[in-house]
Amino acid sequence: MSHDFVPIRDDLFSKCEEKPEMGYLDAFADLSNLSSKRGAGGINISGNATTIWDVDPSDVVEVDVSILKFEGDKWIPTIIKGNVKDFCKTFFDKNTIYYSYSPKHVVNKKEVKEKCITSPGTILVWKPYLLKISFSYAVPLNVGRHKAVIIYSAIDKAGVKRDRDICMEIVGDIVNA
Repeated sequence: MSHDFVPIRDDLFSKCEEKPEMGYLDAFADLSNLSSKRGAGGINISGNATTIWDVDPSDVVEVDVSILKFEGDKWIPTIIKGNVKDFCKTFFDKNTIYYSYSPKHVVNKKEVKEKCITSPGTILVWKPYLLKISFSYAVPLNVGRHKAVIIYSAIDKAGVKRDRDICMEIVGDIVNA
């Protein structure tokens, strides 16, 4: 069955409610030149973001994603989770589930591949596009309010996780497509 995920916020992201000790977007990137506005059929994205995350350029970035469903008065974990062990290596991989939602639209791919998000000052430039999050899973998802919790972690050369995790949520409604 096909579904659409409709974010409730035009700016997409919010702080992680259950992880207030983790950093948020303001410690990750300067988004003052990035525009996101709701339009017909999705969110119009354009502009650029500049990385400011205080990690070492040689760090490996690991990303964990968990999907939760709002039931009654609390968030309940679903069975849907994802993990990317080396985000910088796979960011522009066309076979990833997230490629069409953001990396596909980055104009300066070569520069971003070289510096990734671990080099403060890296500018990601997006050509204007309409973000519509559609998906189909063999495991059925119930319609209703859900959130994706996304955690970025930096791992140093010795394999030690730095104490600079970034956590953000995208809250929205899953509807039948």
